[in-house]
Amino acid sequence: MDIYAHSQIKDKAALCGGTKLYGTFDERINALISGLFLRVDMRAVVDFFRYRLNRFAAGEFFGKLMRAACLIYGYTKNAELLRVIDGAAADIMSVSDDDGDISTSPKAEQPNGSSGSDLWERKYVLLGLWEYYMITKRNDVLDCMMKLALYTASQVGEPPKTPVTQTGWAFCGIESSSILEPIMRLYNLTGNKTLFELSRHIVNSGACSRQNIFEAILSGVDPKDIGNNGDPTQSIAKAYEMMSCFEGLLEYYRATGEEKYRKCIKIFIDKINLQEITYLGSGGADKPYNLGPGTGEQWNYTFYEQANPDISLGMETCVTVTYMKLMLNYYRLTADASLIDKIEVSAYNALLGAMKPDGTFFDYFPKFNGCRSTKVNFSYDINGIPLSCCTANGPMGMAILPYMTFCEGENRIYVNLYIPSVCPKLKLETDYPSDGKINITVLEAGEYETALRIPGYCKYFSLSHPYRLENGYAVIGNDWKKGDKITLELCMPLVCRPCPQSVNPDVKDMVLYTYGPLVLAADKSVFEDYGKPVDAVVGERVGYGFINGRLTADGVTFIPYYKAGASWDENTEYKCWLKIKK
Repeated sequence: MDIYAHSQIKDKAALCGGTKLYGTFDERINALISGLFLRVDMRAVVDFFRYRLNRFAAGEFFGKLMRAACLIYGYTKNAELLRVIDGAAADIMSVSDDDGDISTSPKAEQPNGSSGSDLWERKYVLLGLWEYYMITKRNDVLDCMMKLALYTASQVGEPPKTPVTQTGWAFCGIESSSILEPIMRLYNLTGNKTLFELSRHIVNSGACSRQNIFEAILSGVDPKDIGNNGDPTQSIAKAYEMMSCFEGLLEYYRATGEEKYRKCIKIFIDKINLQEITYLGSGGADKPYNLGPGTGEQWNYTFYEQANPDISLGMETCVTVTYMKLMLNYYRLTADASLIDKIEVSAYNALLGAMKPDGTFFDYFPKFNGCRSTKVNFSYDINGIPLSCCTANGPMGMAILPYMTFCEGENRIYVNLYIPSVCPKLKLETDYPSDGKINITVLEAGEYETALRIPGYCKYFSLSHPYRLENGYAVIGNDWKKGDKITLELCMPLVCRPCPQSVNPDVKDMVLYTYGPLVLAADKSVFEDYGKPVDAVVGERVGYGFINGRLTADGVTFIPYYKAGASWDENTEYKCWLKIKK
């Protein structure tokens, strides 16, 4: 069944299955299976629904874990993981009422029970079951999703139903309106008109009772200022939930083809990339403009403020993952390589850096300077495992990587991530991002173009074949023989970056180093003078590289950010932002 059967807009670059990764990302994905998915008691997770425990946002865990586990199973074909997801799917479907109700809150409190998280939780049930349906194509799974979606449509909408903007816990309906994404996926699959009516209600409401977030973006309002009522403690500019609404709007655009919505999504993406996403590839903070609710998770001009020492909490892992997904879904419509550049930075820095290598935990609020932390802002004890929203959500960021390393277009394969890997058409061998040399072997003969992403940071590159530049790709060949070789060499610049503009004058003499897509860190377990002022030479230069996993520049020995803080305690404090020696 075509998942876009009722869509007007199709993919320009479709995700690829059948890819095998090697190295760090493959190791981390497999660590998630043993460290998280085989340890968490999914029956206890479903108990929140089974017994209608009515506890705030506890229903999100099922869907977050389920959608990543299904994608990871599709990649690894791990039999033990399949047993877990089969059991979890059967269990959640068993708690569905005859009317389709799957909720942690009593019927009398719906559609806004569990202190306002009811629709948010249903969104994740639908997203989890959606990924299970994608790997099974079972009609009973689709029927369960449809019943829940239609049950929701019977409760939410124009009066006398409950308007979506009158639900939620703190953000005037933004959190609840993010259910638009799975509702529209089901519409695009089935064409059910009731689901489209619910989706149109959400879009026309603007997802928020304080200010229409879509019209605000179209009129030039910055994300951090949407719904500003003058009280910074009542901000509704919650990064994670707001991006989730734009994910839903993207699915709505697929169905309608209305240019207004594509334009809105593009403006929003451009604004957050300019104003909010840090060098680590995440955003949101607890200061200096918006203070809450959702401490540490508000848009705050975080790009400009990323070195501000007044910020205590920021760059929530849920923000990282949702940002990566939004960039990927818009990329699929556009085949614009600059969006993959953004995902690459997030993956190598904010995501890898937040994940404990054994797969048991994701840092809730990663830091530029400090230590890794297993402290959480929101979690429940699941039979001895402290499951936070970020530990449940972080695996989704890892799970999407095998499917986007290569993508397919019309008579074309896109090579997006330079991870050692094999897909049906190509084999890729490289030490990237330690260096920029990539060797590709053709495995499948045929007449198709190969499009190699040229990262935005790369000013110079060499390629073994004649090429043309298109949308951030070097496009080569259309008549391949098995065994043909392609060699790409990217210039990998070391860049010493001055701190962006900030309201805090203390940051004006701070710098940060990047190498290709990597943020670099000085770690006290590697370099005892890790916090000393640096003889900075601001700007871009070449000729530097890693030796035994370390890079030395301006008198400092660096390691990649994601490897810093390896002990996950104060023994491996690290710093990315360094003061310039005066």
